Amino acid sequence: MTLRKSQQPDDFTSRRVLILCGPHKGQEGVCVGRAADGKRWAVSPEGSNEVLQLVFEKEFGLLLDLSANPDNN
Repeated sequence: MTLRKSQQPDDFTSRRVLILCGPHKGQEGVCVGRAADGKRWAVSPEGSNEVLQLVFEKEFGLLLDLSANPDNN
């Protein structure tokens, strides 16, 4: 699912994500905040101490739980 610019949240911190590229491709992770460059986001793959700097929509996407209340996504 692609969000339009007007629909994109300002902050992905603590959101569950899916990594779309690199050695962790296909793994879930958690966004831990905005990277220092202001363009990327710091993402920690699940079960790892690594922190990756990724671009939203190109290198990671948000995970949505369609069975949950939409306000919780």
